[in-house]
Amino acid sequence: MKISRSNRKRFSQLLSTAVDVADDEVTLNITLEELSLTDLEQLKAYLSGSMSTNLIHILKFIIIYSFFGSSLVYLVYIYQANTMIIAFTIGILLGILLEGLLIILKVPFLSHSILTYRRRKYDRIVQVIEVILKKRYLKELKSAIIDF
Repeated sequence: MKISRSNRKRFSQLLSTAVDVADDEVTLNITLEELSLTDLEQLKAYLSGSMSTNLIHILKFIIIYSFFGSSLVYLVYIYQANTMIIAFTIGILLGILLEGLLIILKVPFLSHSILTYRRRKYDRIVQVIEVILKKRYLKELKSAIIDF
């Protein structure tokens, strides 16, 4: 979803207003009912796609460190007689394994709870927007059928 530069400030105000009143359903309904159809569609598209995932960090770790680790294993294979290089590469490999375990085992509870709370708010806003859009589309369909 692209927003033009002239509409960014208005859209950010619209988004912050919707997020601020998301805890109260009545106020949220009143606030969203006042918006135009295009504003509702933009807000729904933005909130439906804004979700943070931590999977990319784990994939990045796997790709980068597997390449780096395989290069170190290749160095050990080439310089088997040199004990200093072997000790250095084994130390780096142990560091890579330790960092990998820390990334996989570390669970950021606080950030996950904050993301879950925000996601719940966003889902509530999206559900209300969907209901309002269905009502408006139905009104437009009825008026189009009557005019036809």
